[in-house]
Amino acid sequence: MNLRKEFGRFLEREGLKQAYVARSLGISSSQISQWMHGKYKGDTTELEKSLGQFMTNYAAKSAETPAESIVDLSNYRSAMFVADEAVVNKEMAVLYGIPGSGKSVVARAFVAQHPEAVFVEVVPGIRVDSLLRTIANAIGIGGIRASDELVFAIAKEFSRRDSVLVIDEAEHLTVKGLEVIRRIYDFSRVPVILVGTYGLLKNLKGQNGELLQLYSRIQGRWEFGELSDEDMRLLFGDFAETIGRYTRHLRRAVNLFAKAKRFARMQGEPLAAGHIKAASSMIFLD
Repeated sequence: MNLRKEFGRFLEREGLKQAYVARSLGISSSQISQWMHGKYKGDTTELEKSLGQFMTNYAAKSAETPAESIVDLSNYRSAMFVADEAVVNKEMAVLYGIPGSGKSVVARAFVAQHPEAVFVEVVPGIRVDSLLRTIANAIGIGGIRASDELVFAIAKEFSRRDSVLVIDEAEHLTVKGLEVIRRIYDFSRVPVILVGTYGLLKNLKGQNGELLQLYSRIQGRWEFGELSDEDMRLLFGDFAETIGRYTRHLRRAVNLFAKAKRFARMQGEPLAAGHIKAASSMIFLD
């Protein structure tokens, strides 16, 4: 299929504007317009590669629908609002809570809905230079080795884009790592969403208050709590009360329900409270 026709149909199907795609790619809307009319004087091959990749990424992210988000849990709704507010107001926001409470589910769902988002997952012990290179690679910057130069280059690129930086497992960021994220935000005003455990919340001020400048920039937050009664009903239907006797922790509850259903099938019986009780003895629920 002709890529121009494919791209035009893509915009119409997804309800997107050329300007939106251009901002997400860090280029001008006129470049796409010229290309659409066959008048683009730049590197056509590179532009078509970028547009093709954008359509592929958009389709892939739109197809990602986490099971927990389908039922629109209360944590999901509130965290999404905080994240959307950060984008609208170009703020920094924090989503935090205990492991397994759905933070990463929300982060990935948010990224799936925002193809312009840059998603970074931090690993324990990550160094500042590795963090910067990871972000740089995600936005197509290469060839710069010095950390201070990378900070400015990343900020410059983000300032050209209509984007948002999402960092998951952010409790693993060091003081220096958090500080460079602040500098990138200050230089570019790119919305930043930090996702992590309570350790992240503790780290935001620094051990001796050395990150108070960062903390003062956090304008939005959501703490992931236990599943509400409504959440339990949406997830587990008639078995909500039974599951709730054992746990209201999202990951634990979902695992318990799945294990109970498998146990019931193995017995050749319809799911009942007894199967949930039996499954509860097979997994950790504390």
